[in-house]
Amino acid sequence: MDPTSAHLSPFTLDAFALNALPPDRHAAAVKHLETCATCRARAEELASLRQHFTTHVVPHTAAALRRAPAWHTAWRWALPALAAVSATVLMLVHPVAPPVAPEEEPEYGVKGAPVLQVFAHRGERTWQVQDGEVLAAGDQVRFRVGSGGLPYVLLVSVDGTGQVSAYHPFGADQSASIPQQELVELPGSVVLDPAPGPERLFVLFSRKPLSFAAVKPALHELAAGGAQAIRARTRIPIAVAAQDSFLFEKAREKTPP
Repeated sequence: MDPTSAHLSPFTLDAFALNALPPDRHAAAVKHLETCATCRARAEELASLRQHFTTHVVPHTAAALRRAPAWHTAWRWALPALAAVSATVLMLVHPVAPPVAPEEEPEYGVKGAPVLQVFAHRGERTWQVQDGEVLAAGDQVRFRVGSGGLPYVLLVSVDGTGQVSAYHPFGADQSASIPQQELVELPGSVVLDPAPGPERLFVLFSRKPLSFAAVKPALHELAAGGAQAIRARTRIPIAVAAQDSFLFEKAREKTPP
């Protein structure tokens, strides 16, 4: 009830229509509406306004919210095409390139979270590798990533022997463009060498190309901390829009399929 009058307040009428009043107040409102023509008329008017809003306003508003901004569409189609590369390697040769300054940290987030998935093939078996799983020399490893809408990716690794490698793109000196899909399988595969111990992968997503030379110092610093540091560290201090990491252990000898 409106404390200044004998009628139900607009707030009470709205709460009544939404069935949001406590039981005692709901019962009192029902009893009042049975005897008060003024409040019944106001309740009917409010119901008519709600129906008009639901029928004529909400559909147009929802459609506008779902529509992608024009700049987003143009940006997506303007991305460079991804060159198809296929390689199976036992050892990677590190390219020498002039350092490129890493991009500044973004002032806003990206769509979704960065994702790095690892798959292994041994004999007749192919499976998705779990973080921390033990793999063997000779296993073929492939990668799938989700960039959260970022256009460039660089996949690097550091292992317990101190070796740092660029796994994608192989043979290039900087990150590669990536199709704007939820998950993308990177071309090529890596055949694991017999060096035992941990190996950690870092996938780095950026809005402009990032050079491998700019990333190597952070990887060498991590390698200097030894196997336990490689197992524990899940990020490297590189200013990129997003990054994710993955750890696997390498057995000293080949494991039967």
